[in-house]
Amino acid sequence: MRARSSPLNSLLARGLLAFALLFGQQTATLHWLSHALEATRAKATQTAPSEHCDECLALAGLGAAAAATATALPTSSAQHALIALPPETVTPVTRRLGFEPRAPPAILS
Repeated sequence: MRARSSPLNSLLARGLLAFALLFGQQTATLHWLSHALEATRAKATQTAPSEHCDECLALAGLGAAAAATATALPTSSAQHALIALPPETVTPVTRRLGFEPRAPPAILS
């Protein structure tokens, strides 16, 4: 049987997720800033800036993890279409045998 979680646990989990997103975005921004400072120093000394590091790849998803506004999903008023079917008519069919039986007739008693 599955145990129910209390509202306090749910609130705690949501709060931890909010803090993780907040601090993750700040970490990504500070890391970007360190690369920006390095590029500025390289431009001043006429040297080539270094390539992006593995941390850039790890923090790329956190750059815009929490949007300022909620995305609005498009709504549609889709309904099932009723199809007018022609009325069913029953036509009598004559019975035809696909072969000519050659066995003797069965005697029913």
